[in-house]
Amino acid sequence: MQQTESKPKIFYGWYVLAVGMTGAFMAAGTSQLFMSIMLKPLTAEFGWSRTAATGAITVGTITAGLFAIGFGRLADRYGPRLLTSVGSLVTAGVYIAISKSTNLWQFYVVYIIARIVSINTISNIAPKTAAVNWFRRYRGRALGLLTMSTPLGSSMLALAAQFIMVRHGWRAVFMVFALAMVVLQTLPAAFILRRKPEDMGLVPDGGPGRGTNSGPAARPPLEEEFSWTLSEALATPSLWFLIAAIIVAPMINSGVGFHMVAYYTDMGIDAAFAVGAMSIYALTGALANALWGFLSERFPERYLAAGVMVLTAGAVLFLQAVKSPAGAFIFAIFWGLTSRGEGTLVNIILAQYYGRGSYGTISGFVFPFNRLGLGFGPLISSVSFDLTGSYTMVFNFFIAVSLLTALLLWLAKKPALPARAKLPEDRTTAIRTPSN
Repeated sequence: MQQTESKPKIFYGWYVLAVGMTGAFMAAGTSQLFMSIMLKPLTAEFGWSRTAATGAITVGTITAGLFAIGFGRLADRYGPRLLTSVGSLVTAGVYIAISKSTNLWQFYVVYIIARIVSINTISNIAPKTAAVNWFRRYRGRALGLLTMSTPLGSSMLALAAQFIMVRHGWRAVFMVFALAMVVLQTLPAAFILRRKPEDMGLVPDGGPGRGTNSGPAARPPLEEEFSWTLSEALATPSLWFLIAAIIVAPMINSGVGFHMVAYYTDMGIDAAFAVGAMSIYALTGALANALWGFLSERFPERYLAAGVMVLTAGAVLFLQAVKSPAGAFIFAIFWGLTSRGEGTLVNIILAQYYGRGSYGTISGFVFPFNRLGLGFGPLISSVSFDLTGSYTMVFNFFIAVSLLTALLLWLAKKPALPARAKLPEDRTTAIRTPSN
């Protein structure tokens, strides 16, 4: 009797990742980059100042970070299925509420809720915790692809929003997004998402292991990685170097990105070219997340992250020489490739340094610092412009702190395992031993 060879099945973790990517894409409707194109329609209809409207973006972004540690603990304990299903349903409801807003306080309330829920359950904490649990050898690419989805969503949803606004107004945009969120995220999350591969008799990556897992059998199975607790991680200087970098790098990213269109038009570049360059920035930034994720599987994450920040300083220096549409597009591509890399790489560093057992809790502790920088970036640029009449001072400041961040990341070496790891029953071999 002839034995037939069955084709290996697709590892279930890729389905989990696909749901996470879809959610991050759809949640981009609450992102800073997307809301930057809604700024003029909102201020035009209600007569709000730009500072008043931007204040909601800042407060919502920072407040979302304050809730991250609680959501991180929930993600570690319960996994993404419940969090993402409920979170996407709530986000759909908030999209509808945004479309019904009639005054400033209502917009603040619903937008803040949207940021708290969408960031922590759909686009960041919950899906990244799932990705870290489901992947080890392919963790870099998994986190890179997941992180790619939000800026890609900002770019694509901006185009969709413009199409809808021209025909039906800005309120219709959020009604359409609400329906899409339920269909494309709530239902798949409820049926597909699972906490970790071991719950299904699988092992991370789809490599050789127990149960019905399948994958690249040519590679040897990875040994169990050591999982730090939050208190153990807090005792390492490396975590605090990473936290300092996590505050500063997003501040540079958002401080330049949010004001990109305004800066270009101030330089005499036509608004159509300025918006086009912003879309190119969002698109290349999305692709950069995946690129840096893949590179992290071949080169030490710390070296890549430090190098990205040096390139970021060079990009901001180049921006100040931009006077033409061609220069605007060149900067947008370069800025997308550099400024988006740090966020992906720091998430990978956290997972590689501290393991997956408490990744949600540790990343939830770190995340508020990220939101602090991200939220204050646009505000710092606005204040500097209002005081000086140009962006020169703040851009030079961003160059200096980019180089400082590169140094912080260089100093964030992989910490020695805690005393608990020395116990015989603990297996502490890492995924691979990078030379950092």
